[in-house]
Amino acid sequence: MNFYLKLSPSSPTACPGPHTPRPVTPERLRFALLKCGGGAIQCQHGQYEETSLRRLRKVTYPPLMWLGRKKTHEVMLVLSLVFMFVLLAAVSPFLIAADASAFGRFPPGVRIDGIEVGGLTQAEAVATCRSELAGLDSRPVTLTVDGESWSNTAADVGLEIDYEGMVERAYKSAWDTSLPERMIRRFLGSPRSMNMPLVIKYDDQLLRRFVNAAMPSIECEPKNAYLDVSSGEAVVRGPKTGRRARLEQVLVAAEKALAEGERTVEVPIAKRTPPKITEVTVGKLILVNQEAHTLSLYDRDKLLAKYPVAVGSSKYPTVIGEWAVVRVEKNPTWYNRGSTWMENMPESISPGPNNPLGTRAITINGGGILIHGTSDTGSIGYSVSHGCIRMYMRDVEALYEQVNVGMPVYIIKRSGEPYFDCSKPPFWKNE
Repeated sequence: MNFYLKLSPSSPTACPGPHTPRPVTPERLRFALLKCGGGAIQCQHGQYEETSLRRLRKVTYPPLMWLGRKKTHEVMLVLSLVFMFVLLAAVSPFLIAADASAFGRFPPGVRIDGIEVGGLTQAEAVATCRSELAGLDSRPVTLTVDGESWSNTAADVGLEIDYEGMVERAYKSAWDTSLPERMIRRFLGSPRSMNMPLVIKYDDQLLRRFVNAAMPSIECEPKNAYLDVSSGEAVVRGPKTGRRARLEQVLVAAEKALAEGERTVEVPIAKRTPPKITEVTVGKLILVNQEAHTLSLYDRDKLLAKYPVAVGSSKYPTVIGEWAVVRVEKNPTWYNRGSTWMENMPESISPGPNNPLGTRAITINGGGILIHGTSDTGSIGYSVSHGCIRMYMRDVEALYEQVNVGMPVYIIKRSGEPYFDCSKPPFWKNE
């Protein structure tokens, strides 16, 4: 095919005339074609060299040349966008109709405290939540710190789940999106996923009253490690750190936990005070239970032996408290100390079968009380002595072999009611 150029004299690329023909390069021809909009061009002075024109293999119009200069992935992207636009325009009426028909029900993907409510009406969602959360209403409110806890019923703090308010809030949030976003999500089958928290109602004054009542137990002085005999058994109690808390901070923590659907409140502690004694240093010890009429031998908190005993009568009661062994005697001598019940007795009685102390005597620093043997075996198991603790001869002799000066002796009234605070050191230890 032959190409001809027709250029005006004023054009920068005008042909110089019939006497000076010049070859047409492909570059010049493309330039001329672009300049005139892609139409045919003819030189008014004659034909250019045909051999030069043949070098131009392809001449394209501007729109097609633009596509030729773009990369394949860019072209595909443009085509894809055009396709999507056309497709959305075609299905938009159906998407809008589907969106309108869905009003009054929860969109798919909506949950309330993990409960699926998508596709339900608000009334159906309320009924579903009531059924799924039925057990939560009865759960107590608990304050906890350091393994200790204080609980109150939900009714006592006016606590209940606001089902209607919770569902209404969830419904409004579920539909709080623009129409284009809902249409695109519906078209792509990708519903908006959301999980709404519980909505709790409670009485502020009742909650404050509950927290305020627990504060004396939450706050405590530091306690040293000690040997607890109040239950009638020897138990080592670990140390306890002192605590101080602020009422308003505890209330804030409780309100925050309840708002998040929790019923257990971690109590914030404002100050802690460590104890002075963190370890119980005790070996063997004696524990006497007056009501049970027993004497138990322990190695720390391990029971080694238990014996029946007689204790003081109501007129001459055995002293209660924590004491210590101050003397141990084998075949002791009995001495008259001038008590009213000793008026008709001799000043002393030597060791032997008539000695009231029997073959062994263990003296403690509690009002001169002795643990001793007795020949009056009928008194064992009763509260009939003059304050001393009587034992069968064989038992006191066996106990004697285990006792040493300084050994602790705990004497309690009864199990659960020791009648003294065994967590505190006795008065004589502070002297």
